[in-house]
Amino acid sequence: MQHCRVASQHSEESAATRFRYISSQMPYANRHHPRQKVIYMARNPKDLVVSYYQFHRSLRTMSYRGTFQEFCRRFMNEKLGYGSWFEHVQEFWEHRMDSNVLFLKHEDMYKDLGTLVEQLARFLGVSCDKAQLESMVESCNQLIEQCCNSEALSICRGRVGLWKDIFTVSMNDKFDAVYRQKMGKSDLTFDFGL
Repeated sequence: MQHCRVASQHSEESAATRFRYISSQMPYANRHHPRQKVIYMARNPKDLVVSYYQFHRSLRTMSYRGTFQEFCRRFMNEKLGYGSWFEHVQEFWEHRMDSNVLFLKHEDMYKDLGTLVEQLARFLGVSCDKAQLESMVESCNQLIEQCCNSEALSICRGRVGLWKDIFTVSMNDKFDAVYRQKMGKSDLTFDFGL
């Protein structure tokens, strides 16, 4: 579902080993420790549910065989593993101003990867000159290109706008209504137009 990157920095360790990270879908309340830095990457929920469905279908252990419409309905009704996406994303959004939390949106990587890389470097306290940042952005762009063009990744992990190929008009209307109901009080927005 949502990924939460937790970076722990230990001052007694050398610069080469001072950062460690874990990738987790744990809710904010279950993982909070003041020394941990959290990088939360939120994804537009329409793309997320499509990717989540394809992921479930690809795993032998999950072997989900239902239709996408059924899966999407379960997502909207919060009946899938890892709990409610709506609660999860809002919980981290509420902590976005905490000094140890960096809240990012997946779609922003496609809009302006350079700014996102700069935010990450600043948040992690990594000093980079302009040439190093440009090199990192170029490496990330190459990796994204390889992943999206790889035949091995037929589900095109990470592609923005994937939902437009799958959602029917009726499904989209239902999803929008549920989204407004569950996210109505939040000022968190996603760009569904990419």
